[in-house]
Amino acid sequence: MKMTLQQVFIANLKEIRKQKGISQMSLSEMCNTTSNYIGQIEMGRRIPSFEKIEKIAEALGISPGLLFIGGTTGENSETKDYLLKMPLRVKEEIFSRFLTLVKTDISEALDGEKY
Repeated sequence: MKMTLQQVFIANLKEIRKQKGISQMSLSEMCNTTSNYIGQIEMGRRIPSFEKIEKIAEALGISPGLLFIGGTTGENSETKDYLLKMPLRVKEEIFSRFLTLVKTDISEALDGEKY
């Protein structure tokens, strides 16, 4: 069963927060919000704004995009398990390199095009 983007975000938020040893209370303080708000996000009752997602990612010390990576289907369960067990710093490095490659490809594709 494929996860929705919100489910992916929630799962990643919980996992990364716990991996970093940050409580909901601590995260809420770092984001200038209440622990109740963070709890509601993690239960799927609230959807944070883009600005709040950026604050959450900053507080966790990660790129905001890492909160949205995942949600693979059951047919890729081995890959999903491998990625979930991968250390966060490795995920961050892979994501950073991926973004650099995408930006380079887009720049190269746009070179020579007139607007």
